[in-house]
This record gives sequence, C-alpha cells and structure tokens, in this order.
Amino acid sequence: MVKIYPSVLAGTIEAPASKADAQRILFAAALPNTPTTIANVPDCRDINATIDCLESFGCRVKRSGSGDVVVEPFAKNNPVPTAQFDFKDSATSARFSMALAAAFGIKASCRGSSYLTKRHMLPLTSRMALRGINMTSFSLPLEMQGRLEAGYYQFRGDEGSQFISALLLVLPLLLADSEIELSSPLIDSSFVDITVDTLKRFGITVEKTEKGYHVPGRQIYVSPGELETENDWGLASAWVCGAALGRAKGGKLSVTGLAKKTVQNYQDLQILTSLLEQDFTDLTVDMSPWPDLVPLVAAAAALKGAHAVLTGAPQLKTKETNRLKVTAECIRSLGGRAVPSEDGIEVWGPANGVFDENTVLDCMGDPWVFISFALSCAMLKQPVILKDETCATKICEGFFDDFARLGGNYQLL
Repeated sequence: MVKIYPSVLAGTIEAPASKADAQRILFAAALPNTPTTIANVPDCRDINATIDCLESFGCRVKRSGSGDVVVEPFAKNNPVPTAQFDFKDSATSARFSMALAAAFGIKASCRGSSYLTKRHMLPLTSRMALRGINMTSFSLPLEMQGRLEAGYYQFRGDEGSQFISALLLVLPLLLADSEIELSSPLIDSSFVDITVDTLKRFGITVEKTEKGYHVPGRQIYVSPGELETENDWGLASAWVCGAALGRAKGGKLSVTGLAKKTVQNYQDLQILTSLLEQDFTDLTVDMSPWPDLVPLVAAAAALKGAHAVLTGAPQLKTKETNRLKVTAECIRSLGGRAVPSEDGIEVWGPANGVFDENTVLDCMGDPWVFISFALSCAMLKQPVILKDETCATKICEGFFDDFARLGGNYQLL
C-alpha cells in the first residue's frame, strides 16, 4: 500500500512513451522478413507481456538498457505449430496474439491473470469463430485452433476499438480482401487510428470507407529498419491536469517530448484544465475528448467536496475494470456519493472534502484509477491510502519517481 499526502505538482516532465503505440509496433515488427529496431519502448508490465507473447511465436526480442528493442521476426513460412500464451493482465497482448495465431493457423493455449479473465473477449472471439477458428470458450482461459478466413466482419462502434485493431493487424496477411463494417459510430477511434498509422509504417494499406474499413489481402509487411515509439499524450495530460488542480498553490507543469503531428487524442486540454483550475462546486463536462481522465476529474471533484456530472465515456466500462464502477466505489470509501451511468459518473464529494483519517481506497488493479487518485493530491486535506503500490507499473514503470521529483509526497507502507 502507499500513503499519498497533500502536495502540489510543479516542474517539467518528459512525456512517458506510449504503451499503445509501442505494442502495435512490436506486433507489426514480428511480421516482416527482416529485423526492426524500435526506440523509446516503455518499460512496463504490459510491454513485458507483449514481448513474452512475441517470443512464444518464435521471435527473438533483444532489449537494451537505453529503451531500444530489436525484434527479429518469426518464420512465416514455417510458424510454430503450437503456442502457450500467458497474457498476464495485458488485454492488448491477448487480443493481438490471438488474432495473429489465428491468421497463421497456430494452435494456442491462452490464459491470463484473474483480472484479465474478467474482461470480455466476445467481440473478437465470436467473429473469429465465424471465420474458421474453433475455441473451447469465448473468454479466457481458452484453447483455439484453425486458420482465420478473410471476409466480412461487422462490429458495433461501442464493442471496442482494440478488437478491430487486432483484426486490422492480421487481415492484410490473408489470401483475400476483407471488410470491417461498423453498425454505429466507433468509440475510442484513436486506438484504431494508431493501428492504421503503425501498419502504414510497415507498408500495409488499410482503406477507410463510409461504413468502416476495406482491407486488401495478400499484403507483405516490410520493416522500416528503425523507428521510434511516440510519447503518450494521454498520460501526459493526466500529469498536466493533476498540476492544474494545485494552480492556486503554484501547481504548474510543462511537458516535453510530445509529437505535434500525431493521431493520438488528448491534444487539446485547455478547456478541461481551465475548469480544474477553478474553485468549482458544481461541474458538468462531456469527457468524450478525454475519456481516460474521467477518474481523475471525478476524484478531484470528490476531494473538493463538489458535485460533478461527467459523461461521454461508455468505453470505461470494459477497461482493466469497469472503471466507472471502481471510481464510484473509491469515492464512496471517501464518504462521498457516486453513481455510475451508461457513459459516465455523477459525484457528490464528502462535506468540505474531508474523509476519515487513513481511508484505504481499493483501485482493483486499475492503473488509471490509481494514478488518478494519486495525481489529485493537491485536493487532499489529509492523507489517503491506495492499495497495491505496484498498480501504476502496468502502464508507467517510473510513475512514483516522477511523482516525487515534481513535488508529490508519498510513503510506502
């Protein structure tokens, strides 16, 4: 456990490397016939799980202390006949590995942590089952075999962009063209945009259509030789918002290392930070431009003793946890009220933001909830205790080093 004390964040931080970008590049690097050197790969549990999966396919992955990773791809003309996957708690590793195994007809045993087994896989597994893959279950753990077929795939826009991304990785390898059709607008489209951008860097074409995506088959991945992972606008935005909460006490943060030409979201924070800098008592915000920041804004409102209505983020129900529900439970632990909705959360903080001394919050292994309550430290009137001090390392290994350097005060218990 870790005790977070009232403190104000200020200074300069280099944006962390993007886990989402790195995972896509790593999987794409497994598919050419020549190695790829990838710079600026983040050191976190999800990346480690991805590398383990690539090695199960037969890739050789070498990591240097400078953050560079060299991926020597597996033999596509003679892939491993079977693979044993332990995805740990990395959902992206699971979805991309399962799709890749299906594309090459690899018989696979798939398992993961107790957290991951609770996350739904049905949007991907059910579509693969209709296109040549036999599975013992539609959720983890499962055994799968067969070879994925090209064709027509339909998704609702709220079923999860990561499932579509997994198919976009492998459909170009199949013998015929494929179509992905969306029956409703895509939520979290940025993740698909990152995937399409990654594929382009490896010479793969995906055509956006009026209803979804057309994916030509018989394409060949070509290594660019060397490329660099972008830094993460989402995590950088969380740090900026945490500092904005303490603006009246000198909180101000500058972030370096962010690509201005990018398909990532979270690039326009001015409206949100302006709201957080105010001494608000009642706040209503459409969070669709910044969905991962919902727990942080909800935590800040609760710790201010304020009321907030946050909408526009239905995808948070199917992240590492039901993030809306876990955020609400943490706020209730503080003595406030919180009601999750279909696409957000309504929060009433405890009177004056005061809660019982040594209140313990269980973030249920969700790194974004954990980071959000830690970065809301400027709103604290007394310390709060967060369970599982390693939670943030799922997506950001050096979180507490940066937290302390920028003025955050914490104690490991």
